[in-house]
Amino acid sequence: MSTSPQSDTRFAWPAEPGREWEGLLEGQPWGAIAVDEQLTVLFATPGAGRLLHREVRAGITLSELLPEWSQSDALLAEDRRTGADLRRELQHGLELAVLHRWLWIRLDPVKTPQGKASAALWLFDMTDMRRTLDNRAESLRFLSHDLRSPQNSIVAMTQLHEHDPAAFEACGGMQRIAELARYALSLGDQFIFTSVAGALRHRDFARFDLHAAVRSVIPKLEVAAVHRNVALQLWLADGPAVWVSGVQMFVMRALQNLIDNAIQASRTGQRVTVSLKIVDEHAVIFVCDEVGGLPGLSPERPMTDFDALSLKSAGGYGIGLKLAARIVALHGGALHAQVNHESGTDFVMRLPRLVLQASAHALPDDRRTGFAAFGRLPPGRSDR
Repeated sequence: MSTSPQSDTRFAWPAEPGREWEGLLEGQPWGAIAVDEQLTVLFATPGAGRLLHREVRAGITLSELLPEWSQSDALLAEDRRTGADLRRELQHGLELAVLHRWLWIRLDPVKTPQGKASAALWLFDMTDMRRTLDNRAESLRFLSHDLRSPQNSIVAMTQLHEHDPAAFEACGGMQRIAELARYALSLGDQFIFTSVAGALRHRDFARFDLHAAVRSVIPKLEVAAVHRNVALQLWLADGPAVWVSGVQMFVMRALQNLIDNAIQASRTGQRVTVSLKIVDEHAVIFVCDEVGGLPGLSPERPMTDFDALSLKSAGGYGIGLKLAARIVALHGGALHAQVNHESGTDFVMRLPRLVLQASAHALPDDRRTGFAAFGRLPPGRSDR
């Protein structure tokens, strides 16, 4: 059936519209109850009885139909709720627990010519949404508990610095405070990413220039490198944009975690280098240090699973690596660590890149006239 404005096709109503509408209403996940001015039920859709797990009879009042409302915890024994109370609460919207499900119920006025109905009570099953919110609240409670330990330690260290400088240095001094602060930040990053990643869809991704993004990250980490007397070097030649698709904030946070881990693990005078290369259809970022390798890293086999490190690292560095790996995987890429020639570690982040393709409208001399699309390179061809 055509739906264009120029179409001559008209909508064909069913031969028995009443039966057709009954079938549609029967399959709806929501319910509706029509009531008169005294909140007496006039009629209801099949979904209303299904959601309430009871028969919805004409002539019963809403206060009788919804005993859960009058038995709520907010009601004191000596209080008596009236129909006006029920109407006021329903007009604002009301959560109601019915057996093992949670319903959202709202009363809206309706205008029915020559009809008795003055309002409609709408019922929606919000159990899944409520469980999601409860899980989020539980996660926040756990985060608050986990953050309390490093925060209390930082407060104790600052007090020790004020009253007993020698003991403060013996406990690790400013380096220990920095480790605790990074650990607290990594917990926050992990919570934010876990909360958002589950809801991310491809439509949330946007095209951005990885070449420019990598260059912008380095100044943010130079202070930490100078503080530890580590040489932070960026090997990034001037060149065309390197387009990738994703959430730039997440990708850059993953890169920051890799660089920051390398800086914090390095000793005075060592180097951390960052470079970007194009390898086939991928943009590859290398973060290289001279530390001596990750625990458990073998020269014969790259490391791709960082979960074990997050359990062993009291400073939170393993959490940062685990988070970075999850972010890269979310963007269709991969992260691994390998031993380098300096007896240190190379962290290799691979991301699929977007490649500018020829426009369908080209000039006679084969010059391109603009952006046609972004996609994969044609077989056997490279733009670099």
